[in-house]
Amino acid sequence: MLQPEEIKFIQEHLQQDPSSLALTAKKYPTLDIKKLAAQIQARQKLVDKLPTWVANPAIYFPAQISLEQASSEATALFKASLVKGNLIDITGGMGVDVWAFSQTCEKVTYVEQQTDLVNRTRYNHAVLGLSNVNHEEGNGVDYISADFDWIYVDPARRDQQGNKVILFKDCQPNVLDLLSYTNQSKLLIKTSPVLDIQRAIKELEGVEKVFVVAYQQEVKELLFVKSEFNLLNPPIDLIELANERSLLFTSTMEAEKEAKMNLGDAGNYIYEVHPTILKAGFFKKIQELGVWQLGQHTHLYSSNERVYDFPGKVYEKISSGPVQREWLIPHLGDLRANISTKNFPMKAEALRQKLKLKDGGEFTLFGIQNKHEKNELILCKKCP
Repeated sequence: MLQPEEIKFIQEHLQQDPSSLALTAKKYPTLDIKKLAAQIQARQKLVDKLPTWVANPAIYFPAQISLEQASSEATALFKASLVKGNLIDITGGMGVDVWAFSQTCEKVTYVEQQTDLVNRTRYNHAVLGLSNVNHEEGNGVDYISADFDWIYVDPARRDQQGNKVILFKDCQPNVLDLLSYTNQSKLLIKTSPVLDIQRAIKELEGVEKVFVVAYQQEVKELLFVKSEFNLLNPPIDLIELANERSLLFTSTMEAEKEAKMNLGDAGNYIYEVHPTILKAGFFKKIQELGVWQLGQHTHLYSSNERVYDFPGKVYEKISSGPVQREWLIPHLGDLRANISTKNFPMKAEALRQKLKLKDGGEFTLFGIQNKHEKNELILCKKCP
């Protein structure tokens, strides 16, 4: 896929602008500069997402759409920690997940329908030294058999006309067609984070477990484990891969429904929940850690004593008051603050203009609707 002279050129020009480089093609008549510029661009974009792949100079990256759809190394390795034995990936793509699965499974079968992608992935896996992966071209469903302990699927969430779909039955492949295999194999399903968790569980007729997976405060994907042991109220694990201890919180939808909501005024500490809490909707269950909510629909929390294991950002309250500039001035020497609004009638930038404050600095100012359904400002400093 990449010849030695091409690898050398890529490494020598890694820091250059790919678009500008593509215009210099006449200077290198023996090289396909358009091809190499695309490889340089891919490496620049993927340095954080796929560091192991980027660090290998011989890796040949596929088309842009495959790069966008591929898992990151962090999320792929997490998925690999869930599986073992003999696994088939029926939607192989550029093979990042298979690369990770090969590290925890005895044998992995990769299946992909696009000939070029199969050839590039086979090449890249060889470059990466994978020896327990079998590469197949075709419809992944046709390769499923009783030999597999796990079936992994990352379905395309667009129909044949290219429109986005939200139900498993409309995905490619139709995930519901795979449910009959779960009496012999476990099914691991990856989906976009925009999918409705509760509706997905019902559509799958129950699952064993759900994972909401985030990296650096951004929800990246949802994972559903489907087996012969399924629940309509399964445990949902909230994962932050950037943390040394990745499991943030575990609960169920039913437990959230039964939990009580506690409302209160702003105490000494303010908590901004991790995005996985927002995605799972554990707004009441999270209060059992020792915090209360600041408003009926305001997902900002508080306590008088600091809760060190709270999944989210923690701030120390400096002061609070009405939506007026006057009481803020003594606290803000340089008139700077980072502004965030929660269930507030104004967006952050509009509030900034109203208060005539500059952006940045060491303070954070929250605009909220409090438990009395009144607008309020809370001035804080982020805790270490």
